[in-house]
Amino acid sequence: MNPMLLVAAREFRQIAATRSFWLTLLLLPLAIVLTQVSARMFKPAPGVAYVVVDETGRYAPAIERRIRLERQRQVLTELSTYAARWKVRAGGVHALWGHGPRSFTEAEVAAFEAAGGQAAAEAELARLKPAAAPPFRPSQPRFVAAQAPADVARGQGAEAFGRTLGPHLGKDVPTPSGPRQLVLGVHIPAAFGQSGVAAQLWTTARPNAALIEAVRLELDRSVQAEALAASGVDPATLARIGAIRAPVGLAVPPTSGGREQMLIRSALPLGFAYLLLMSLMLSGSWALQGLVEERSNKLLEAVLACVAPDDLLYGKLLGVVGVGMTMILVWIAFAVGAAFAVQGAVADFLRPALTSISSPWTIAALVYFFLAGYVAISMVFLAVGVVSNSMRDAQGYLTPIILALTLPFVAVMSAVLQNPDGPLPRILSWIPPYTPFAMMARLGGGVSPLEVLGSAVLLGVFVVVELLVLGKVFRANLLQAGQPMKLKGLGRLFRAREG
Repeated sequence: MNPMLLVAAREFRQIAATRSFWLTLLLLPLAIVLTQVSARMFKPAPGVAYVVVDETGRYAPAIERRIRLERQRQVLTELSTYAARWKVRAGGVHALWGHGPRSFTEAEVAAFEAAGGQAAAEAELARLKPAAAPPFRPSQPRFVAAQAPADVARGQGAEAFGRTLGPHLGKDVPTPSGPRQLVLGVHIPAAFGQSGVAAQLWTTARPNAALIEAVRLELDRSVQAEALAASGVDPATLARIGAIRAPVGLAVPPTSGGREQMLIRSALPLGFAYLLLMSLMLSGSWALQGLVEERSNKLLEAVLACVAPDDLLYGKLLGVVGVGMTMILVWIAFAVGAAFAVQGAVADFLRPALTSISSPWTIAALVYFFLAGYVAISMVFLAVGVVSNSMRDAQGYLTPIILALTLPFVAVMSAVLQNPDGPLPRILSWIPPYTPFAMMARLGGGVSPLEVLGSAVLLGVFVVVELLVLGKVFRANLLQAGQPMKLKGLGRLFRAREG
């Protein structure tokens, strides 16, 4: 077998035999499993319960209608978001939710409910949605009405009601939707509506502001309607005037140009850039540690008796790249498998993101920048290993190198999400150590072919120059244990070679 391949296989086996390699390899699958388990164990409560004791008999039904209206508005908003997400266009009575998310009026919500509500919408979705779209699953109702517990006082005034209700606040009570935490009690006295007579609300130490506001608004509206009716205003006229809205047009960019689509298109390229950085830090550190130990233990002398220095260099480089590619392929396989096997917001985001890199040219560019970047940065770690006599020496080089790589990377990630063609991503695309990260991150937002080709050529030239420089350093310093190379010695090495 070729000596270089023998060295590469030895390097791969050496790193793969470590516990840290296997722990790191299983890191992403373990994270996926823990995420799903924690999502099921610690998912937020499906909703909260409230109790209304209305001694007038007039306001409790109005509050219940208000809560039901808000629930239908919630379902309608989620339907419109789902339809826009999966490009479902509905007409007729379903046109309310079939033309993108927006703010829905009470009249529109009432029309949605009258047209069959969620059940009719799901039947229409089953006919129109693409095969890859998961079923529409609205979130749980936020507020659920409950009957007051049997020991809660009724007809004895607000003070008795609050005193007997207090022990139940913050605890689960039965509701039509199952047990829910009781967070609000409302007492409406028989004389409510007369001057100076107030409704009283009891809540937990952490009040639910949205529920309290819904109750207050409905009580306000009911009292105002009674006052207007007493003044001779027709309730139908009042309702008609209240439904009037100022005509306002809202221009919305096409879905393909929105920020959500930009995030979807950039998700995988940004993910690949992150994987490149993370795997480089891990595999590079393992290779560096192995090289330093071999130099300090004089093991390289025995190896060099069998292989040439260049074969040793390129074999180690190939082994490092093999370790990194193994980790990344395993991580990607688990991530893609989870995207299609698991339901949820992350899976719904990853599925369309996979289609954003379906172009052969985009895939080719991603693969090139990924591999070239891996080789370029791996050589930096090998160079540190060959000029260091101990891990303590190596740490002196590694700290500034890691900072120099990660700080611009973080800045590029943030800048790309705002504007892929911004000044910082464009500048770093032409600085070879950062070219792989910047170009991979920008590919999702669209980069001109000329810029892709130019930066690719520049990165290729940089890799070739790196190989030449590292080869000189490797051959000159490989066996000089205890004599770390200095910058002056490196300059003399190149001048001597040129002469």
